[in-house]
Amino acid sequence: MLITASPSKVGGPGQEPHAWAAAWACTYCCDEKWPTCGTCARAGKICSGARNTFKFVVNGSHNELPDDAGIGIEKSRLLLASAGIGKVGKRWHDEDVTTSNSRHAFVNGYSFRCHTPATFSKPLPWNPPDLLIAHLIACLDAAPGTGHDLRILGAFLPLIPRHLGSAQTALGHAVELLLGAWTNSRRGLPSHLWLDLRTYNRALSSLKAALDDVNVGQLTNTLTTLCVLQKTEILYDFGRGSNQENHAAGLIAVINRCGPEQPMTEMALHVTFESIFHMLQEDIRQRRESDFHTSEWMTALKDTIDASDVGLVLKHLYHLWVEATAWPGLARLVRLLRQDPTDTITAAELRQRATSLAELLQHQDETILASLAESGAITKVENTTRPDLFPKCYSFEDFPTAKLFSTHSLFSIIACRFLQEADRVLGTKDPAVEKQARRFSKRTWMAYPWLRSQTPLAVDFTACLVFSYEAGDEEERKFCAAGLREMDSSRHPPPIGEWVEATIMANAKAYSGRLPFIRTQDPKVEYEGVGCRS
Repeated sequence: MLITASPSKVGGPGQEPHAWAAAWACTYCCDEKWPTCGTCARAGKICSGARNTFKFVVNGSHNELPDDAGIGIEKSRLLLASAGIGKVGKRWHDEDVTTSNSRHAFVNGYSFRCHTPATFSKPLPWNPPDLLIAHLIACLDAAPGTGHDLRILGAFLPLIPRHLGSAQTALGHAVELLLGAWTNSRRGLPSHLWLDLRTYNRALSSLKAALDDVNVGQLTNTLTTLCVLQKTEILYDFGRGSNQENHAAGLIAVINRCGPEQPMTEMALHVTFESIFHMLQEDIRQRRESDFHTSEWMTALKDTIDASDVGLVLKHLYHLWVEATAWPGLARLVRLLRQDPTDTITAAELRQRATSLAELLQHQDETILASLAESGAITKVENTTRPDLFPKCYSFEDFPTAKLFSTHSLFSIIACRFLQEADRVLGTKDPAVEKQARRFSKRTWMAYPWLRSQTPLAVDFTACLVFSYEAGDEEERKFCAAGLREMDSSRHPPPIGEWVEATIMANAKAYSGRLPFIRTQDPKVEYEGVGCRS
């Protein structure tokens, strides 16, 4: 018998709550005693027989998950299996996979193991990992089209259920922390209450144990844990500053521990590129080249991307990030030139490397992005917020497309700044470089209305606004600064102070090598334009 699945809304007083059940069940039970099942016979109801819309039953227990305060998700969305949940694709699948006492159903891209009626006699409680998996799946589908859609965090998140075993793990604690903060944010609690400190400390303690574990087989889970904690802190714990990438060094260490010669799992691939921005920022703060900007690592990453089953847009995005591993090294060269403006050899190296990056980005613009625009994945729509500045603004088909677009604009602007630094020392000036910087800055501003609708989860996009600021005129800069303040309005005000010109330029210059990072908590370093706190 094939097992299919579809949502059921069994409502009304005295009836079962919204839930899921096996396809052979009638509306009220699952004992298969047709034409009238036992429950219907006792209730004096007409049995509906087998159907395709059904309740969810776990080991014979008609359990339901408790309401998650503030989420407001139908319980029919809370998908849970007693074991074995795995991502299998975006379309529906019907497949008969029989074990000794269970079958699998493939529902909305997830595999659910449903026990046969013979095993329903002994109800078992849902254990904490089961509840966490159900909670995560529910949250992933809870807020599409809003600023709280968790899917914006990356393609790795829907893969997490298959990595949560029967025991509490560091990854489980990290996910629990993320979902708790996400829920508190949606409920409108003050931002200082978003993170539960008890859960936070438990997650950090579990992470420490995971990092000390020499079991290579656990590295993917450890890497995912680091990524989840990093994103959670960036999104929901801004009190310690925008430059406090607490887990970037750990991410670099774990990836290096696997080495470029080891095959990378699908989860590890996604997590690596969802975390790479923070890792490259850490390299810049430490004044060094990226560990991943070597021929061995770049080849390994590109081969893994090409061999993976990720979508075409994500493949383009990940390939772009492989090339962007040049960023820390270019920033290091700029820093050297700032120390010695007569070093023409370093300036020539900077110009050669920056030109290579700029040409690659230009090629991607003329091919990949042009193709996405032609297909309708990137469109221009009426700008209803600031038509006086931009009559049109950009809209995107999905999060990966928006990430590819914004990441491409970010590095196109950064490449221009590197070229200008080289030309300053070499005594040349190409007006086309600033024109190019302005072109991609304007793209960033025109994408802002769509990106703003994704806050607070779109804070990773603030880097585009920061680097675009420099190319704007007075009105465009006001718009850009207001956008940065608006994107951060739901969180603690940045410790560096309000997003004003001094703080914006301090960040843009520091992350392009033009200002140093200073170990201090004194916000004056940004306001006075002498550096950026680290």
